[in-house]
Amino acid sequence: MKKQLMIFLAVSSAAVAVRATELDETKEALSKWVETRKLISEEKNKWELEREVLGDRIDLVRAERDALSKKIHETQSLITDADKKRENLVKENDALKNASATLVNRIFTLEREVLALLPILPEPVRDRIKPLSQRLPKTAETELSLSERYQNVIGIINELNKGAGEITVVSEVKDLQDGTTAEVQTLYIGYAAGYSCNNNGDVAFVGRPTSEGWTWEQNNAIAPQVADSISILKNEKVAAFMPLPVSVD
Repeated sequence: MKKQLMIFLAVSSAAVAVRATELDETKEALSKWVETRKLISEEKNKWELEREVLGDRIDLVRAERDALSKKIHETQSLITDADKKRENLVKENDALKNASATLVNRIFTLEREVLALLPILPEPVRDRIKPLSQRLPKTAETELSLSERYQNVIGIINELNKGAGEITVVSEVKDLQDGTTAEVQTLYIGYAAGYSCNNNGDVAFVGRPTSEGWTWEQNNAIAPQVADSISILKNEKVAAFMPLPVSVD
């Protein structure tokens, strides 16, 4: 009986030891499970935070991308507008160059025509426009600007238009048929004719313009009429009809 009791006690002790070991293992497993759950919870919370941060970054990147896309679109529009403006400016520049070339050719022609007119102008008119006529270039090469050249020509033409309707009297010296010279008063009627007479009223000339200058022909027979015409113009005599010879080519 005693032996059986000892065996029972031994078996019971072994069972208790086994249960204690199982309990320890269970505690340890439970502790590890709790730790694992804690780690999982921490990782989950960390992931949620990182996801929010990542989401904010994604939203920021998207906003920057949209803003950049908008700027790119605006820049492309500006580039397109700039290209159109540049194209229009190029066309306008070409048109201005063509117009400028036409104006250069035209002013050169006008300058040549004005220079050709100078010899047929009365001396008083030539003297009056001399400051402008001296500036007319003799060749196509000139340092004068286009505007300056047009101003010169326009100034000369204005004076020519003015002189065409004028009757002027100036003092000149003429060569006589006998080889001597005489001081005369010359009456210019526009650019059509000129009449000269000396102070004694016995020598007279008739002048007319040519492409190479004025030519004068002595005609003493008209001296009284020329002298009277000059006196009338100077208000020294009453106005009257004076017949004077005119040569028309």
